[in-house]
Amino acid sequence: MPPLEIAKNYFELSNDSNFAAISQLFHAGSTFRSGKGELFLGVENIMAMQKLHHGSYAKLEWLVRSVSEVKPGIVHFVFDFKGETQLGEQVEYSGMEDVIVFDGKIQHVQVQLKYTD
Repeated sequence: MPPLEIAKNYFELSNDSNFAAISQLFHAGSTFRSGKGELFLGVENIMAMQKLHHGSYAKLEWLVRSVSEVKPGIVHFVFDFKGETQLGEQVEYSGMEDVIVFDGKIQHVQVQLKYTD
């Protein structure tokens, strides 16, 4: 599967909170920098972080505003996020996400957020 399709699939699976399928997209030693600047090493740690994040919401959705493969294997997304926390609070923010694909797997993800409260 080409890098652009892998990255798009990652976003689709994230909207479904399909962690089993998401984990299959990553290398065992992949890295992830969250929008809060936290670094995670390894698919197990990345999945634990994502499960915690998703679990804090009753509803969540990432809406892709634009996506392009800016260099071979480097896919850049601009997105909007809308969610409802477990306490019923509405959360909205926008951001950018770079997904680096190497050897048919996600090697690194980097998120940069812009809060729109």
